[in-house]
Amino acid sequence: MKTGITTEELSYLYPDESQAIRKYAEIGFDALDYSYDMYAYPDSVYAQDGYLDHAKKIKKIADENHIIINQLHAPLFHHRIDKEMNEQEIEEENFLSKMTLRSFEVAQILDCHYIVMHPRKFYHYKTKQEHQDLRKYNIQMFRKFIPYAKKYNVQIAIENMFAFNPNTHTATDTSLRTAEEIVSYIEELGDEYFVACLDTGHANINGLEPAKMVHVLGRHLKVLHINDNFTHMDQHLICGLGTIEWDLFIQALKEISFNGVFSLETNGMVSHLDASMCEDCVRFEYQIIKKLLSKFDE
Repeated sequence: MKTGITTEELSYLYPDESQAIRKYAEIGFDALDYSYDMYAYPDSVYAQDGYLDHAKKIKKIADENHIIINQLHAPLFHHRIDKEMNEQEIEEENFLSKMTLRSFEVAQILDCHYIVMHPRKFYHYKTKQEHQDLRKYNIQMFRKFIPYAKKYNVQIAIENMFAFNPNTHTATDTSLRTAEEIVSYIEELGDEYFVACLDTGHANINGLEPAKMVHVLGRHLKVLHINDNFTHMDQHLICGLGTIEWDLFIQALKEISFNGVFSLETNGMVSHLDASMCEDCVRFEYQIIKKLLSKFDE
């Protein structure tokens, strides 16, 4: 199985993406999860007129270093849509929408087949009507992206989510929390343009076994966000530093004949490190998953 990692992790040490990509290839990774969501701010290179030229530069560097860009993360919308937005929030929403549409163009240039997207959330999500209303909103939102997925030859990977109760800080119900709901979305939207992204850490927060979710998602599972935690925070740790049972997870991937990328989203490992230590940490992470994945071929 191919190994992958987000471009974010070495960005703390190498602000120049070209250097980071070369280093990931040198370490041994086969693929990258391009952290496009990091660039969803007004002064970023992808917010400027020459954004496609930058994407072409990144593609060239990746090709020269024989590393593929398997997936990228669309911008994140944080505003709860059942609460009225002020002018500043509306402006931010419009900007993020523009950046999301640009992500399809960037993905095509990078030869990146999957764009990971989150659903929107409600602040209030308890009644049957609230569940129905949010599902309707999200289905309509995802459906609007189908013409772009078709035009730029990409698939949208819908990610499983979590939410914390603001009073107890315990996991609570939210949109696309379960594998069953993700499958129902894909069946309604159509699997030509929609697939599943399984974030193992999100599953663990929700008290759900990632291995079981693999089986429920089955053939729809194309993208992974591999990370660990202790269930009370979205910590983004490397496999084995939390409470997920990784042997069960690897076995589940084998049983569904998963042939995608075992892609790390473990930025929590480096976010509080001195930048000079990031490369050593990423090398450590690579060795852990190589040993873990050796069981995949047994």
